[in-house]
Amino acid sequence: MHDITAIFEDGRTVRFPARPGEVVYQAAYRASLELAHDCLEGACGECKAWCTAGEFELDDYSDEALSRDERDQGQTLLCKMLPRSSCVVELPYPSSFQAGDAPAAIAARLAAVERVSSTVVRTRLQADRPLDFLPGQYANLSVPGAGVSRAYSFANLPGRDELEFFHKLVPDGAMSAYLSQRAKVGEALTLTPPSGHFYLRENGRPLLLVAGGTGLAPFLSMLGHLARAPRAAPPIRLLIGANAAAEFFAHEQLAGLAGILPVEIERIAVSSEGWTGATGHVTQLLHDDMLRDAPDVYLCGPPPMIESCAGWLAARGVDRHRVRAEKFLPSA
Repeated sequence: MHDITAIFEDGRTVRFPARPGEVVYQAAYRASLELAHDCLEGACGECKAWCTAGEFELDDYSDEALSRDERDQGQTLLCKMLPRSSCVVELPYPSSFQAGDAPAAIAARLAAVERVSSTVVRTRLQADRPLDFLPGQYANLSVPGAGVSRAYSFANLPGRDELEFFHKLVPDGAMSAYLSQRAKVGEALTLTPPSGHFYLRENGRPLLLVAGGTGLAPFLSMLGHLARAPRAAPPIRLLIGANAAAEFFAHEQLAGLAGILPVEIERIAVSSEGWTGATGHVTQLLHDDMLRDAPDVYLCGPPPMIESCAGWLAARGVDRHRVRAEKFLPSA
């Protein structure tokens, strides 16, 4: 069987198995997942979706339902899609399309809290079961005693029950106050199922990763996954920016990954205090030679960084379909 990961427009992610010879729509139906459809004969196009990872074949269908251009761009018909490997499909409608209850929260307990830089705290959570997700995705974590939740990217590998997150401490932040003042190992938390469209596409192309602050977290998950993948990883360049050198974190993790992967890591800090490396914003590390091998680009950090990087890439004609971004917004 092959695993199918379906991502709704709002980022909700569902995974289900497809049996040999079973089209994706049938597999979803067997898993009690309702997907948009009409004719189920490949004639109407109602079940059209994007396949962003994996190999598949299409049974007979009408060109009016799926044009050659659409097929070349990665679109598919779920009622005619026969997986030949595990696949990821993105659906052009929200999960509210489905009738029924919202997905159940995942129970976890706080296993460790550690200050890893002047502004960043790392937490480890012990979940009640292993969590599968796509490297780069996130979950919403409850803040004990506050009645609110906050979104954080997974920094750990998929398929584990020990989860790792990095949190930027912000003034008057609900999660920041909890972690810095009253967090206790063993406390119960909940998190939503993994979600998001920012995830690693394993297509063999070189990678250019640009992180600002705790935007490094999803890249740790991506790099850890690539380090354990059976096939050789592509060339990778990781650019990391921070306001000050004291804010950098995950030094040992990155050093270990650099010993396994073909990755070049560059850091830059806005302030020169206690720092002899490059100074300025992370976008100043970008240069035209980095685009020579047409990499897939992943951007994760505060909105000004994302917008500046996206503008730099657009000015150089980089295909927008090869640029993926996740904006990190500090929450009170």
